[in-house]
Amino acid sequence: MPTIKISVTGESVSPTRMIVKGKKTEYIVDKDDSSPLEYILAALAGCINIVGFMVAKDMDLNIEKIFIEIEGKLNTDKLMGKNVEDRAGYKEIKVKVKVQGNVEEGKLKEWMAKVEERCPIGDNIMNETPVCVEVEKA
Repeated sequence: MPTIKISVTGESVSPTRMIVKGKKTEYIVDKDDSSPLEYILAALAGCINIVGFMVAKDMDLNIEKIFIEIEGKLNTDKLMGKNVEDRAGYKEIKVKVKVQGNVEEGKLKEWMAKVEERCPIGDNIMNETPVCVEVEKA
């Protein structure tokens, strides 16, 4: 399958709120409501769900439902402009996946390993991805 291009556009509504438009959906990203920090965890949960069902089909597993809990820890000092050595991003992300369905425990571990291997969001979080940022006057 070829490389595909995914894109979004955003426009600020206030200093803490932005409307981001994707292919078919508008997302409200707001520091106090649906923060970017939550969105990255939500994206990981959504990706695990989608890839999880794809892999289950490939492995002929009877998975009925997937429950996901994700918790991230981050030091906000860098975000708040304090001069610290710590990075601005999450220091740790813990994911707990519970599966409802008639699947053997051993098969679940194999299934999860394949899901982790194929999940693009997990891959982007766990590996360095080149990011090019350009700025210009509107």
